[in-house]
Amino acid sequence: MEFYLQNKLREDKKFKRYLEENSAFIKYLNRNPEYYKEFMKIMKEKYKERATDKLSDAINTVEIVSSIIDTLK
Repeated sequence: MEFYLQNKLREDKKFKRYLEENSAFIKYLNRNPEYYKEFMKIMKEKYKERATDKLSDAINTVEIVSSIIDTLK
């Protein structure tokens, strides 16, 4: 694996944890460092860190707050 890629993976705890849970990605990243983008995409889907996931969480929070306010009225 290329040195800069190793550093990126070591710096972020989420990457490190995901690699520990799914060690097959190490093999893919060793063979093709360009697979890093795909790895990032899959990891973000798993940990729900995509923009759509964050927006969905914000909408759910607003709905919960509004339902609590309606209940208190």
